[in-house]
Amino acid sequence: MKSGYERRAIFKIREARRGDLAEIVKMSAGVKEIENYPGQRMRADDFIHFLGGKDAAMFVAVVPGKARARVEVVGYVTVYRSENYFYLPYAVTKKGWRRHGIGGALLSAVERLAKEEEVEYILMSVYAYNKTVGTFLKARGYVASRRLIQFSKIITAKGRK
Repeated sequence: MKSGYERRAIFKIREARRGDLAEIVKMSAGVKEIENYPGQRMRADDFIHFLGGKDAAMFVAVVPGKARARVEVVGYVTVYRSENYFYLPYAVTKKGWRRHGIGGALLSAVERLAKEEEVEYILMSVYAYNKTVGTFLKARGYVASRRLIQFSKIITAKGRK
């Protein structure tokens, strides 16, 4: 098994491609913060609009795969673009690759893009019980809102199996 230092040295960040979607869906399976509604299962179609879109983007962290020309996706972050801010609805690092700099590198890629596009701020919702991500974001200079409470309502689960 490689040490954290070796893992940190071999991953790279790039824009997501259509061929990455199967691994992204597999990585998302069972992540309760993403699949948090009864019967909800993420599909490739749920991520397709993040690929090369004008109003959305997705970055992935990849490492060399077992086959010579293949790579393994070990993390991703999705971005919705608004006129003056970015919203990050999904960010996942694959189990076994967490705490090796991947989340920070993905967030840095988003921050660089935000600077290039001159957006005012980045917004990310985090469940209150997810203290690890809250601590991570605070360490990177993000501030928790004291005014925002998010509400949701399931209307139909049709087609989400």
